[in-house]
Parts: sequence; structure tokens; C-alpha cells
Amino acid sequence: MAKTHGQDAFRPIGSVPLLLLQLLSGAIPGNGRKADFEVLGPSEPVWAMVGGNVDLPCYLSPNISAEDMELRWYRDQPSPAVHVRRKGKDVPEEQMALYQGRTTFLKDGVAQGRASVRIHNVTTFDNGMFHCQFNDSTVSAEATLWLTVAGLGSEPRIQVQVDQDGVVRAQCTSAGWYPEPQVEWTDFQGQMLPSETNVSVLPTTGLWAVTSSLTVPNKAVGGLACSVSSPTFPEKKVSRHHLSDPTSRWFRSTAWKIALPLILVAAVLGVATIISLLWKPQRVITPLYPDTASSKLFLFMDGKSVIQLTFSRKLPNDLGRFVSDTCVLDWEPFPSGRHSWEVEVGLRKVWILGMCVESLDQKARVPKSPQHGIWAVELYKKEHRARTCPRVRLHPPQPLHRVRFLLHCDADTITFYSVGDRRLICTFSVPSCFVSLQPFFCLWTRDPSPLTMY
Repeated sequence: MAKTHGQDAFRPIGSVPLLLLQLLSGAIPGNGRKADFEVLGPSEPVWAMVGGNVDLPCYLSPNISAEDMELRWYRDQPSPAVHVRRKGKDVPEEQMALYQGRTTFLKDGVAQGRASVRIHNVTTFDNGMFHCQFNDSTVSAEATLWLTVAGLGSEPRIQVQVDQDGVVRAQCTSAGWYPEPQVEWTDFQGQMLPSETNVSVLPTTGLWAVTSSLTVPNKAVGGLACSVSSPTFPEKKVSRHHLSDPTSRWFRSTAWKIALPLILVAAVLGVATIISLLWKPQRVITPLYPDTASSKLFLFMDGKSVIQLTFSRKLPNDLGRFVSDTCVLDWEPFPSGRHSWEVEVGLRKVWILGMCVESLDQKARVPKSPQHGIWAVELYKKEHRARTCPRVRLHPPQPLHRVRFLLHCDADTITFYSVGDRRLICTFSVPSCFVSLQPFFCLWTRDPSPLTMY
């Protein structure tokens, strides 16, 4: 216990009320001093894709104003920081070089104690822990956030070569992954094949590249499939390669005998194909429209593939974005002509694809029938159905894995075909009063493979 000396041990009794008033003044609301507060952040990791944008939100409890505070987002140490906001102004001179020109302070909600920093053009080096710190003149508090970055690499490329001894070797390459990807080889019956895999990381970007090789066994059935995946993301990218038997002696000795007839047949087929193409509808491969995609969907960089996520991304509340359903529109409507699309739905258990009116209300639930401006087919509860009122069950001889649909504006029809066996699925009549129609797609379950347009 500290000891007292001299007059300090005998303060006047009259000073006690003054001391009490000083203590009470700090607790009386309205005297200009903010009450103590707590800083809170997201309870789960924030996800971001390489090359995209991500918001790092924090908020005060209670929700007092943070307009006059110093707000600081940082990594390992408070200075230099990711972003600093002091009394309503950014402080770029205190910013880390890695984040200069890449951050934006989102001021909406600051008066209610909510603040967020947006990081643009996310890189692998953004992966990890962040802190947000709120300071006023007397109180300081902070919260910790975790940013998980994922990078989806390129489509795997398979190369097959035959050496002088007739041994067939295959190599699969892909780049642009984060974190370190995993590679798997199978034959067309799904049997795993042993392989040798080498991975490397590019120091300037932190992205991984992979090269995987194998000697093709004789038991490989039909062909090879190489799949590359990220351990933090459900999506796999798969390439397939059909195998022939070019190593057999019979093939070598008879190849020249069949080459000439095949060339002649190919020439005839080529002429027939050219003639038929003149009568075919225009094949459309316009990209999907990201501003319409549900926050639970992720669009790949090629604009042709989409997958459902296990979480909702924080996206701008665009006027045309689907809110109630996990759907996305094609980039543009089509007022005239003949157009066709091919869509790979794969093995997913629930989906909808078709055409809708350009004025479809994306904020509401997807309409149920053509009377509401939608012409579509669906897979639901293991049944293929036309979305009419009531539903009409369809009976394709095989499950639909790849669907082609044709819009014929002049004939006012939309027709769906099975690409596998070229069978007609169903045809809708479209009233001519609808000026423009637009392709749309809905995913209701999270599957490992994307829905892809071809």
C-alpha cells in the first residue's frame, strides 16, 4: 500500500464533494463525452475472390455516431494501416503501400456507428487477419476480422503423347489457383488413376500453378478426366480427353487404308454442314449479366458459368438483381430473329432454365407460368416439368444433362431439346405482344459443378 506524507495525507473535507462532482460529470449524458463502447465485426470469415472487391464492415455497440472518431483498419500493426479515417477525412499518408489506391471508405451509416472499408482488386496477399479500431478522445476499442481469399484457376488442359515404345502419357496443366489446388485423374467410369503432381507458386501474385502427369493404363476406359479444385471452394474445373488406340500395330498398318475414304466422307459432310448452317438459327453465347445475379451465386470470369455458394455475398443492391430466388439473367434481351442456347446442367438435382420478359420483377419470386411472362422447364423432386399452371410433367427417355432451347421470334415459339439424344422436350407458344425476351437460369441447390452455357 502506498504511504502518504505531509499535507497530502490530510486533504480538506470540502474537497470531497468537488471530487464527486468531477467523477459524476463523466457519466452524465450530454456533457460532450461519448459513453464507453464496443467494436464488433462479422462473426464468420468474409469471403472474396481474386480480382474482385470485398467490404470489411465494423460497427459500434451501442450504435453511437462515429463521425468524429478516428477509424483505423490495419493488419499486424496499427501503423502503417490498411485505411485510416480521421474526423471525416481519409489519411492516405498513414496507409500501407500495398493498399494505396485500392481502398474506399464507405461512409453510409457512420452516424449510426457503422463503417466499412472496401478493398478493390483483391489479391492473395489480402488473405488473413484484419483489425478495425475506433478511437475517440478518451476511449479506444477494436474488433478482429478474417478475410478468406479464393482464386479459381484456368480450365485444365490435357495433352496426350505416345512415345516410340507405344507408351501413352498424359499431362494436365492449370494456373491461377489460390490456395494450393488439388488434382485428381479418373477414367470415364470414375476410377481413380495414380499420377505425379508438381505445384509452384508465382511470387509476384501468390497464385498457384499445377502440372500433373500419368502413364495411361490399358484399363483406362473411354478416356481421361483431370479435375482441379481449391480446398476452400466447392467448385471443380474438369477437362476430359477421349482415348483411341493409336499404339496398336493394327492401327499403324491400316491407318493409310482408311484415311482416304474418311477424307472423302469428311469432304461430303463438310459441304452438307455448310449448307445446313445456312438454315440454322444463330447460336448465342452472350455472357451472363452479373448485375442481375443473386448474392448467393458466383459468376466465373468467362461469364458463361455460374455456381451456387454456401453463403451470401455482399453486393450492391442493383435494381435488376434477383433477391428472393437464386437466379441470373443473360446479358441482353432479343426482340427478333432466331437464337439458340445450349446449357450444361450436369448432375444437379434442381434447376430452372428458359426465357422471360425483359420487364420481369427480379425483387419478387420467380413467376410460375407463361401467364406471368416466363417460359421455362425445370427439374424438381426428380421430375422434369414445364413451368405452366398447373405443371406439366415431361418424360424424356434419359435424364437431361445438356439442354438446348430455341427462340423463334417470327414464329412466336420457344422450343427445348435434349442435346444428348436430340429429342424434342416441349414447345411454348409466346404471344406476339411481348416485345423482347431474355434467357434466365435458376440454381436451387449447391452442386460441385457449375451450370454452363455453350
